[in-house]
Amino acid sequence: MGQSDLKEKTISGMMWGAVGKVGTLTINFFTNLVLARLLLPEDFGCIGMMVIFLAVSNIFIQGGLGTALIQKKNPDHLDYSTVFYWNLVFSVLFYLILFALAPFIADFYEMPLVKPLLRVQSLVLIIQSFSIVQVTQLTKQMNFRALAIRNMAAALAGTLIAIPLALRGFGPWSLVASAITASIVNVLLLWILSSWRPTWEFSLTSLKTLFNFGGLMLLSSLAETLYTNLQGLIIGKRFSAGDLGYFTQAKKLDEIPVTGLSSIVNDVTFPAFASIQDDTARLREGMRKSMKALTFANFPMMILLMVIALPLITFLYGQKWAPSAPYFQILCVSGLIYCTNTLNTNVIKSLGKGQIYFFVQITKRVLGIALILFGVRFGIYGLLWTVTIVAYISFIINALVNKKLIDYGLFRQVVDITPNLLVAALAGALAYGTGLLLHGSIYVTMLVQILVYAVSYLGVSKLLKMEGLDTYMDVLLKMFHRK
Repeated sequence: MGQSDLKEKTISGMMWGAVGKVGTLTINFFTNLVLARLLLPEDFGCIGMMVIFLAVSNIFIQGGLGTALIQKKNPDHLDYSTVFYWNLVFSVLFYLILFALAPFIADFYEMPLVKPLLRVQSLVLIIQSFSIVQVTQLTKQMNFRALAIRNMAAALAGTLIAIPLALRGFGPWSLVASAITASIVNVLLLWILSSWRPTWEFSLTSLKTLFNFGGLMLLSSLAETLYTNLQGLIIGKRFSAGDLGYFTQAKKLDEIPVTGLSSIVNDVTFPAFASIQDDTARLREGMRKSMKALTFANFPMMILLMVIALPLITFLYGQKWAPSAPYFQILCVSGLIYCTNTLNTNVIKSLGKGQIYFFVQITKRVLGIALILFGVRFGIYGLLWTVTIVAYISFIINALVNKKLIDYGLFRQVVDITPNLLVAALAGALAYGTGLLLHGSIYVTMLVQILVYAVSYLGVSKLLKMEGLDTYMDVLLKMFHRK
């Protein structure tokens, strides 16, 4: 693929990736907005208790093979069929395991309702196994248009089920029904949008080849998933379902900008970087430009959300969710660096450095789990601040590795992103100070703070001719030109 073709595909991928992620997150956001007023924190907490078990099962089902297919330059039909049947068989196996373990998991949390909820929601594992290969193919082809359409339609279908059930008093069952419905629609649309179909072929040789890289991705993803979901497990066990509900709601709101943006970066930059893995200079320059553009958007979002956290949460979800605000603010501090970690690890994966990636991820997550177990001794806030510290330690480790791989290390990355952070912090200070001067409605104050923040950040960025602003203006001009 030529440089101009890759650039066009990357820009198009970013555009459709953004449409899909923003559209899906918007639908989920408004769904959550309604459900937060209909359901109790305990309902969300009950669902949150099951997340780690479903997430870990899904990691084993995929086996890291989707990532291996993307990284492999020319996978054939036999490779795809092999992965398809692997996913299907293991999804059934792990459904049966969770079905059997459900009573013990319910006893662990001392929540009897978890047993039937988990047994039903685990069906999602089998349903989703029918879509993993198609998603991998479309991602490798950078066909994010099809993925965007499918994701938004599935999210909408889940919404149309969840809200009526919540209105009728089904509580957490409305959330389970939403997940299953979205998964079914997701798979049906994907089989319509994708022309690929499995054949009755399975190759142990192909599986072994893919596992040389994918097996390490599996173990790395497992460590990442355990680390990410350990927070909810600890809160659900050590504290109350209500506390877990507040944390879950704060995390959901945080995921709109953080995970959404990170997903776009991951979906687009990984195949893009993989396609130029043999050209270190192009890869380094692509990484540098992506880093500047990413933090130009991410830093101001996170800092603004910290400033307006309390009025935003009470406006969106109601006063009963106010205890979520400080959790949300701490998650935003962690969110400042989250996307840069995704970008750094994508470079390692795109180069096919499975052993290095595995070692780095395991090192970070073992250290993280140890620190979390220490931090929880100081309560939920101790746990969350520990998670934040680990995120920054991870950034340092990732950057040091990329210094060795592509000569784009910690010092150069910090130099590139610091201007964006300083301008975002300045705008945040102005917005916060504006809030202290106003004494009217907290919601009017919030709107004024948002306006002050936007004007000051964009104004200073324009004045200083920030590279990140130029990048986004270039993308917008290309979009307008295409129309």
